[in-house]
Amino acid sequence: MKITYKGDYALKAILDLCYFYGSNTVVPITDISRRQNIPVKFLEHIMLSLKKAGFVDSKRGTGGGFVLLKSPGEMTIGDVVRVIEGPIEPIACSKCPSEADCGEEDICAFREVWLKVTKATTDIVDYVTFTDIMRRTKELKEISSEYMYYI
Repeated sequence: MKITYKGDYALKAILDLCYFYGSNTVVPITDISRRQNIPVKFLEHIMLSLKKAGFVDSKRGTGGGFVLLKSPGEMTIGDVVRVIEGPIEPIACSKCPSEADCGEEDICAFREVWLKVTKATTDIVDYVTFTDIMRRTKELKEISSEYMYYI
C-alpha cells in the first residue's frame, strides 16, 4: 500500500468535514482547501470520488460546498484509502481469496509474507476511525501549545 498525495488529501478533507458533522453546515471547498493546504482543482477531483463513494454530498451554487454523510465514528482510514488508492494489499495474490492465481500459492513463501503484511496493515487502517483521529489531533494540539514560549 502506498499513499499518494491524493490519498493524503482525501483523508485530510474528510477529517476537516468531520468537525462539522451533525451541524448542517455546508463547507465550501475553498475553506477546506485553505485549511488543509490542498490545491482547489485537485481537491475537486478528490471530492467527486468521495461523493461517488457515498462519504460526502455536495450543494451547488451560492452557499454551496460539502457535507459529510457518515459519522466520524463509522468511517475508518481504510475505507477512504480503498476508495482513493485502491486495494490495501501490497500484491494481488495477498487478497483472500486470491485474484491472481499463479498456480504456486501452496508453495510460495513470499505469499505468506504478503498475507502477514496485508493483515498487519488492515488491522490498523480498518480499526482507526476518524473519531480517533480527531481525538488524537486535539491531544497533539494541546501538547504543542503547552510548550509555546513567548518573550
